[in-house]
Amino acid sequence: MKKNIQIEFHTNKSYFYFGTLISILTMLPQLIFSPNSTHSLFLSITLVLLITIPKFSKILFSVFVIFINLSNILIGHIALHWGYTLADIRPRIEVAFLSPVYESKEYLTHYVDYRDYALITFSFFVLFLLFKFLRHFTHSYKVFRIIGAGVFVLILLSVTFYINPIREFEPFSVPCKICTVIEDKNKIDQVMKARAEYIRHIKIVEAGAKNQLYDKIIIVMGESVNKSHMSLYGYKIPTTPFLDSLRKTDKLYVFNAIAPTNQTRYSVPIDLTEANVHYYENRYAHSCSLLTNFKANRYETYWISNQGSVGKNDSSIASVAYEANTTLYANVNYLDAKTDEVILEYLNKLQSTSKKEMYVLHLMGSHSDYINRYPKERALFKSAKNVVEEYDNTIHYSDYILGQIYEKFKNEKLLLIYLSDHGENINLENNGHGFLPPYKDEYTVPFVIYSNVKNPRLSELYKDNKKGYFNLENFDYMVQYISGISNHKNLSYSHDVMAVEPSNIYNFDTLQSF
Repeated sequence: MKKNIQIEFHTNKSYFYFGTLISILTMLPQLIFSPNSTHSLFLSITLVLLITIPKFSKILFSVFVIFINLSNILIGHIALHWGYTLADIRPRIEVAFLSPVYESKEYLTHYVDYRDYALITFSFFVLFLLFKFLRHFTHSYKVFRIIGAGVFVLILLSVTFYINPIREFEPFSVPCKICTVIEDKNKIDQVMKARAEYIRHIKIVEAGAKNQLYDKIIIVMGESVNKSHMSLYGYKIPTTPFLDSLRKTDKLYVFNAIAPTNQTRYSVPIDLTEANVHYYENRYAHSCSLLTNFKANRYETYWISNQGSVGKNDSSIASVAYEANTTLYANVNYLDAKTDEVILEYLNKLQSTSKKEMYVLHLMGSHSDYINRYPKERALFKSAKNVVEEYDNTIHYSDYILGQIYEKFKNEKLLLIYLSDHGENINLENNGHGFLPPYKDEYTVPFVIYSNVKNPRLSELYKDNKKGYFNLENFDYMVQYISGISNHKNLSYSHDVMAVEPSNIYNFDTLQSF
């Protein structure tokens, strides 16, 4: 027996070494990116398993090698750009799957770089070696064939006895996770249908005009704004000269607040409806937005967006947007997006009216790629040297846009509110939002309110903010309370925030800064 094994090994030495080389190269990226010892142990067992397979089945070996190498590209990309501390790429799969096509195109231009190309090249090099192995290498195993099959079965049974790798460990759990994302998409579609039906039949009770102080209510929703980069909030670079000057009038209230989530498709609906961090789907499906509430109280309502348009039945944001009397989208996608001055053009085209009006203006703001979000003539850093200066230019430009909006409406009884859907991680090495686990920077957003009408409710809200930061999950209640169409301010001091999707809840205070 021993002699036969020795003879078989020497006879098939090249076959053994080449198969082992392919196995090691296949598992190498996974082992490099592995975030913990448990996952590394599983990958090591997988490597041993992989080495045994070509002794008895080239076809099975090929299937494993091809699958793992393709998984390496996906897992490696996420690990390189977003981190892999949880060894779980499902949330990122969901983000990609649920994002509209124009967002996916923009993502590819910004988040695919030389590291991804190197990983793709490496993976296809391994697949080339596999092709050579299948075409040019044969074996005459007999004893090794039996031993290999036996070891394979033994390891496989041992592993599956203790865990379910298809559901628990990547890369084998990836197909299962894709299936659950598809199931979630179907669930989201049902939520959208339920909301459409709810909005169709809703009846809002009018509050009456006696408490309504404002003729024009403007909500400016920024995009990816980290308040730590605003001079209004103490940043050393003068990125917000207009807001800084407005603060001197004592009519600007600067609040300490956090965003409820780090994803636009959840944050905007949460901000503008009764949905919140812990109860998203049901409350989103069974509540109207601010737009419908103001319509019921005799305001003409407008939604003007510089972000990509999608069908009202396909997007949680569009579902809210189309509750307005007038819904306008300036862009088809991010790649061809105009700068936010297009919002001003839309506002100027609208006929001036004496009616009470409520606007939601959704800016492109500081969405990556930052360099595309501002005209050079309005840049703070005329020749930005790095991504941080480019980002600061977007903050400076949004401040200019706010100034122009103010100029248009300043002679009216005006309530002007500025907030952001979520924050942004930003430094010289990396940037973005939607990380898991998340960072504090993804939730540190501006929340400022200007009123040229004396409003005791605003002063009261400002005092309430001294007790602790607001969670903007109840932003809709605050706006209705301040404006006088509701007597329920219903503040949220919750420290809980959503990360990427509703199932991931974190305590903001425990998060690390980027």
